[in-house]
Amino acid sequence: MTRKKLIKFFVKALGSVLFLWWIIFKVNWLEVWEYLQKISFIQLALFVVAYILGMIFSAYKWKKLAKHKNIVLPFSEFFKSYYAATFINNFMPSFVGGDTFKVYKIGAQDHKYKEAASSVIMDRLTGLWGAMILALIFALLNLTDIIENEILFFINITILGGLIFWFLLLAFFRKKEVKTPFTKINKILNTIIKEVNRYNGDSNDLWKAVLLSFPFNFVGLAGANYILFWAMGIQIGAFDYLSVIFLISIVSSVPITINNIGIKEWAYITFFGFFGANPAAVISVAIVSRTVQMLLSFFALPIYLSEKKRRSIK
Repeated sequence: MTRKKLIKFFVKALGSVLFLWWIIFKVNWLEVWEYLQKISFIQLALFVVAYILGMIFSAYKWKKLAKHKNIVLPFSEFFKSYYAATFINNFMPSFVGGDTFKVYKIGAQDHKYKEAASSVIMDRLTGLWGAMILALIFALLNLTDIIENEILFFINITILGGLIFWFLLLAFFRKKEVKTPFTKINKILNTIIKEVNRYNGDSNDLWKAVLLSFPFNFVGLAGANYILFWAMGIQIGAFDYLSVIFLISIVSSVPITINNIGIKEWAYITFFGFFGANPAAVISVAIVSRTVQMLLSFFALPIYLSEKKRRSIK
């Protein structure tokens, strides 16, 4: 492990500790236990079904993006790679990386590692754009409440500004390079713009991928978590719920903690708290969601070990 990676790991670990420290003193843990006892096996099973359906949608979107790079593999290969990557992200964060595994797994057949990396990056980017668009749509549908809350209003304005920035960037720098005083930023932005334009072209594959991210967000994210809200008897309006659940996914993706541990739970308490949700109630949802996802991802261990063995043989 390089010094740079070690420093990055410890910074993220510190971030997780700080968020968890805040959560420990914010929540009534006796109430958390009461909420956890309300969940039935059938309700947990429904959550699992919704979560797996979300992974299926994501794997399908990734398959479509990879096809654009002439990586043609059965859907099962993309699903297994996606599933194994969740195990890596949960149990080996900051050391191997699920995205690195996915790149190697689908790029190994014809040594198309650059193409595979491109498809993984675009999968991430289109997923982020999809969540941002959905967050804005439901903010508009819940506009009165959003305007009354200065923080939610500011965050949504920031997301809108972010989307406008990307669209302008892609429009104005389609045929010329971004030039700023920062060489590294120039390289990153120009590489992304070039790849986006390649995916978009006449087929609009990139924007189709953004639309394909909607089913994952609705089923694997909003739907799965709403099942837990229902299971624990947490009352929240549909528009209130939908106007923050996608914001939480965006905030949780900010890489300042290990595997979003701490920041995700903080986001649940903070954002649902704007609509009067009990911290103990929503942290219970976050705990169950994370625990079940980690347990499910552990079943992908054989896929990871099989791939690791195959690589060692080569």
